[in-house]
Amino acid sequence: MKSERLEKIKHLIHRYELDAILIKSLENIFYLSGFRGSDGLLVVTRGDVILITDFRYITYAKEATEGVVIMERKKDLYPLSTIVRDYDLKRVGFESLYTPYALYQEWQDKLKECEFFPLRSEIDEVRRSKEPDEVDKIRNAVRIAEEAFMEVYEGIRPGKSEKEIAAELDFAMIRRGAEKPSFDTIVAAGERSALPHAKPSNRKIKEGDVVIVDFGAQYEGYCSDETCTIFVGNPPNLLWEIHEIVYEAKQRALDAISVGIPLKKIDSIVRGYIEEKGYGSYFGHGTGHGIGINVHELPQINETAEGVFEENMVVTIEPGIYIPNVGGVRLEDMVLVREGYSTVLTGIRKDLFLL
Repeated sequence: MKSERLEKIKHLIHRYELDAILIKSLENIFYLSGFRGSDGLLVVTRGDVILITDFRYITYAKEATEGVVIMERKKDLYPLSTIVRDYDLKRVGFESLYTPYALYQEWQDKLKECEFFPLRSEIDEVRRSKEPDEVDKIRNAVRIAEEAFMEVYEGIRPGKSEKEIAAELDFAMIRRGAEKPSFDTIVAAGERSALPHAKPSNRKIKEGDVVIVDFGAQYEGYCSDETCTIFVGNPPNLLWEIHEIVYEAKQRALDAISVGIPLKKIDSIVRGYIEEKGYGSYFGHGTGHGIGINVHELPQINETAEGVFEENMVVTIEPGIYIPNVGGVRLEDMVLVREGYSTVLTGIRKDLFLL
């Protein structure tokens, strides 16, 4: 376990006067220990870090972690009950957003010597700013996804279905080293491009379509997320117009991002420009979000966002305009936040894709 990450968790232990914290989120377990199984509970005490997992993962857990005690999970809360007794745990924090209520009830019923203190997003907050090795993995995820997209882009043509394009893109990312797509790839053509999170369908591309492709790769546990909008032939003039508006809104946000800028200010720059052009009612989602181990993580960039941009945050900027029964445009880039400037991590040009 990286000592600086452990220190942040121990700071929470002291801040809330706890004896330990139980971490149930698999993403936070991976962040803190390197373990990436599907079953686990990480117990961070004032001194030791203990990973409880089932028989399937014991050997792997020992290989994937360093400085972590590995214990096998069995019935009747063993070995958590033993840890509570041996470490004399009286006040224990837990991730309330990720712990099933039934499990919480079992802890309360069977570990009566403990007071369980609910934490919300405090551990997620620790992951907001990325360390250099995390940024490197994100850059690799971006590279893999973009190389795959450029290969598949050449084959987008009338007659090919949304599902075919999505499947080709997913396979191309995996062939280049992605563990998997970082989310379900979105391909939406024609009038379906007005659906922000459309699932690929059997609809075939037609001459004059606009096609939204939202894609990302996962590499060594870290994600990318990028959206391109492609014009196949000559779509309606309205879509050319909204493409220019969305592009300019995105560029204004990228130019303004810097350490210390309020998160909601960037949303207001994007939203304000789109509203000024008369399309505010057609932009209904947030301007962006953090990205790392999860494709959506803190911070959120929207109208109600609290806080400011911090050094080494990695975020997306993804304005869009969606007109029902006509079509939509979304353009998305990833940004590494730095003092005085922002570094765009995604390299595909978004000014215009015309087939």
